[in-house]
Amino acid sequence: MKRLMLLCVFVMALLVAGCAQVTSEIKVDSDFGGSWQATIQAPAPISKDDILSAVADKKEGTQSIDVTKIKLVPVDATGKEISGDTPGMRSQSWKLETKFANKDELASISKIAFGRSNGDKAINVIYPYGDDPDVYMFNLGQASGTTTITVPGTIIKESVGKGMVKSDDTIVFAQGTPIKFQFKKSGSWGMIIGGVLAIVVVAGGFVWYRRRQVAA
Repeated sequence: MKRLMLLCVFVMALLVAGCAQVTSEIKVDSDFGGSWQATIQAPAPISKDDILSAVADKKEGTQSIDVTKIKLVPVDATGKEISGDTPGMRSQSWKLETKFANKDELASISKIAFGRSNGDKAINVIYPYGDDPDVYMFNLGQASGTTTITVPGTIIKESVGKGMVKSDDTIVFAQGTPIKFQFKKSGSWGMIIGGVLAIVVVAGGFVWYRRRQVAA
């Protein structure tokens, strides 16, 4: 969890200062764990120490930050990692990566990086929606930069608002737009039950066929 706090507080610090562009990519697995990746484009070359100093003066009541828990590497203009990262090395672009174990940890990211307040009741970013047990709402708040999200299922296109659907399971939101959409989860109970029923029907048909053969 500490690695999530470091990543989110750092990104938020740069956004508040208005001195960076942030591109995020979130991939959610079937168990609602997954990965969160951000590319930070600063207006001028900065070092890793410069980045860490952005979170050194944390607000009272926030969680202690362990700066060793995330991957933080300099990248070139194409996004390729720069080899030979040494203390004091400066780069205009940095890539940060972390993982979340479940939807609760993803909610922790959203509270800081996407502007959710402590009083916001909608802290569950992924939750069942409507009468269909396979349909979930994904509600991450306002995008802090171009944000790409991949979910374990099919996005319901009628629900995407200002999002742009790239494929059945991937959607993109521009900076400042609300990240809110629905998706139908793959491999859920509805599909499992349907598969079981299909097997029962096939098995019943086979038994009926064999009985007719024996009777003949």
